[in-house]
Amino acid sequence: MANVVRRIWRDRVLEVRLNRPDQLNALSSGLIAELADAARSAADDDRVAAVFVTAAGRAFSAGADLIEAGEKVGDPALFRAMLLEWRDAFRALETCPKPVIAVVDGLAIAGGIELALACDVIVATDRARFGDSHVTYGLVPGGGGSRRLPDAIGSRAARWLMYTGQTVDADTALRLGIVQHVVAHADLDGWLDEFAAQLSQRSAPALEFFKAMTASSQITDDRLTQEVDAAVQIVTGPDAKEGLAAFSDKRAPQFPSVSRANEPGGN
Repeated sequence: MANVVRRIWRDRVLEVRLNRPDQLNALSSGLIAELADAARSAADDDRVAAVFVTAAGRAFSAGADLIEAGEKVGDPALFRAMLLEWRDAFRALETCPKPVIAVVDGLAIAGGIELALACDVIVATDRARFGDSHVTYGLVPGGGGSRRLPDAIGSRAARWLMYTGQTVDADTALRLGIVQHVVAHADLDGWLDEFAAQLSQRSAPALEFFKAMTASSQITDDRLTQEVDAAVQIVTGPDAKEGLAAFSDKRAPQFPSVSRANEPGGN
C-alpha cells in the first residue's frame, strides 16, 4: 500500500498528510512505516523548518487498523513487533529536532490521539473530537498514550478519559491541555499557510533549543517499551479478543472478566 502518507510543502514547512480517508486514516503498518520515514527524513533535511502532521477526510485518525491488528493479536510476538513499530515511528516525531505540530480536523480517537500527543503541540479545528476509547473494547494504549496523556494533562484527567472512553470536543480539549490552539474549520487552510510562513522565518537553532529543553523527562524509550510489554499481555488476552470480535460484529462486547465477576462467589 503506497502513498498512504503524502508530503506537501507549505513554504519551508513539510506537511505530512495521512491519506487513508475512506478508512478514517486507520493506522496500518504501511501508514506507520511511511510516517516514520517522513519524520526521519525531515529531521535530516535542512530545508525543513517544521513539520505539520495532518490528515485527509473527516478524521485525523480513528486509531489502529483493527482488521490488521485482529490478525496479529493471536500471536503475542507479532503483536509486540507491531507496537514496537508504532513506538519507533512516534518517537521519530517526538525526537525530530524540528517543531512537529499535529493538526486535528476531525476525529482523533485511541491510536489517533496517541499519534497527536507524540507531536510537540496540537492545533485543532472546531470540528475536532478527542478520546481514548480503548476501554470500550477491552483494549489499552500501545502507542505511548498511557505515558503521554497524563504527561500532557495530569494523571487525574487522563484517568477520567481512559476509564470512561469519553470523547471531548476541541474547546474541552483546549481547557484540559490536550490542545494548544483552536481554529475554525473554514479558516484552517489559510491559517496553516500563515503559521507555516511564520515558522519558516524562525531561527532553526532556537527552535531546536526550545524543543530539546522542554522535552518531558517522563517519556523515555524504556517507559514506552514497558507500556508495549504490558499492552501485549492485555490485548492478546480474552477480554480484548472479545472486544475485537464485538467491533467486527458491530455489537456490545461481553467481557469474560465481567462474566466471571458476576458468577456466584465471584470477586
